[in-house]
Amino acid sequence: MPTRDRIRRRVGLAVVAALLLAATVACADSSGDHPGARRPAVEAVPPPEHPLPTLAGSTIHRENGETAAQALARIDASYGPIRVARIFSPGLPVSWKYLDGLLGDRPAVVSFRATPRSVLSGRYDRALRAWFRDAPTDRDTWWAYLHEPEDDVERGYFTARAFKRAWKHVDRIAARVGNPRLHATMILMCWTPQRGSDRDWRDYVPRHDRVDVLSFDCYAKGRGAEEYADPERLFAAGYRAAQAAGAEWAVSELGAVRDPTDDGTARAAWISEAAAWVVGRARFVTYFDADVGGGFQLTDEPSRAAWAAVVAASPTGADGG
Repeated sequence: MPTRDRIRRRVGLAVVAALLLAATVACADSSGDHPGARRPAVEAVPPPEHPLPTLAGSTIHRENGETAAQALARIDASYGPIRVARIFSPGLPVSWKYLDGLLGDRPAVVSFRATPRSVLSGRYDRALRAWFRDAPTDRDTWWAYLHEPEDDVERGYFTARAFKRAWKHVDRIAARVGNPRLHATMILMCWTPQRGSDRDWRDYVPRHDRVDVLSFDCYAKGRGAEEYADPERLFAAGYRAAQAAGAEWAVSELGAVRDPTDDGTARAAWISEAAAWVVGRARFVTYFDADVGGGFQLTDEPSRAAWAAVVAASPTGADGG
């Protein structure tokens, strides 16, 4: 599927960068031991020649019996309104009636799952055609079939070749709709393109410019308040992979476990440092504000304020940025 109208997205970054720089400096001053002082462990990535207006948002994670609407209201009160929402579907994508009622005119990153065998059988073609056909044309939707397939491949549930074929099958259905606000998005683990992973991201990504956005789920587990992951080391390999694939780059899950010795100021400084690296390079970045798989949720005030500053510096996305 050809790359969508990317030139129109490269506007307004000067305002975003200025606001984010102010937030970064503020958090660095309050941290006392800002991680930015560490030397990058990998070759530095130069600033982008044509910066993107990066949309910032959050996952919509329900807690304590909340409805999705209540969860979004809580998230907006903490950080927002968030500019883009990350939606997980355990099966086929949830209906647009539901999404429109929940999100209004907010852009979304929507992932959904089905086995490659079932997709390739054509069992879901009608449902997928209807979903893509009903997608909004006035705002962006980044759709992602079967995010993070790598571990399932290593466990033998299916092959990378089967995943790639199924992804292309879904992509062909989406492309026939002809909606330029639908963006074919592949989501892989941040670890996959890293040196030492014994993986090759090319095993999953189709050639011939089919992927609009190559996105990664990236996490940093603090082991001591000074040891949050260096953003250069965390993001650079995925960013370069996206460039090699001819796709835009994004961060579909960003998270950091707060070390018990940290009152939140060190994680807040890391959030600002990570965001400073991402903004201008990524199409979107969504924080994984949940306690699933670890203590990633931003429960301390410094961390919440840091991510709120990132969101506030982000452009709104209803009109495409």
